[in-house]
Amino acid sequence: MIDRRQFLLATASVFLSGRAFAISGNSVNWSTFHAQMTALAEEEARQQVTQKEVAELGVQYLRNLDINTAEFKTAIADAYESGNRYWLWQRMMKEQNINGGILNIDSHQLVTLHDHPGATGVIRIISGETEVWQFDEVASTNAEAGVTQLQRVSHRVLKVGDMAVLNPHKGNIHALRAMNGECRMLDFFIPPYQSSQRNWFEPLEANWFNEEKIACRKIPQHAFTDA
Repeated sequence: MIDRRQFLLATASVFLSGRAFAISGNSVNWSTFHAQMTALAEEEARQQVTQKEVAELGVQYLRNLDINTAEFKTAIADAYESGNRYWLWQRMMKEQNINGGILNIDSHQLVTLHDHPGATGVIRIISGETEVWQFDEVASTNAEAGVTQLQRVSHRVLKVGDMAVLNPHKGNIHALRAMNGECRMLDFFIPPYQSSQRNWFEPLEANWFNEEKIACRKIPQHAFTDA
């Protein structure tokens, strides 16, 4: 008999290089998705799955979530809302090993470069389009001034139905910009990152968007007053 986990791993068309993934497969309701993701998060906490498996299965489950059901809409209505100058966050899951919900970014709003320490994130665009930059920190050029060098890993536009993975070890520093209206995306993290441990990266040059290498001021969350 084929093990269900091995079947999912064999059929999940996932690449950790930051490519987009088409949505396909059998749809599931919110309750099933919630149970799948909770079980996956618990397995990750017990070190029963690798980071690669978390990403692959997370994408598979999120791909198959049916967002048109009354149950899913009720879950949105019951979500806890919070936000800052960059986004509105509708939290639909918050447990010891997982955090997730809908990230809303206003039209043409830029969410500046920041990281999610230690977290594997899976994303699915449900409305609008977003431009995404991902970077790695490669060198500290002026430690006293908090200046660090970033190397671009990817730069792309995600549209409705596209999916992507945020890897804790590659391309974790990222920025988002909504295009052509508000962008909304399902966004789930295993394990949840601690926002108090988050860093923000302020480019020294204003027009950094097409650069492969950029110098930034690295600002810890407690010292970053904009979010």
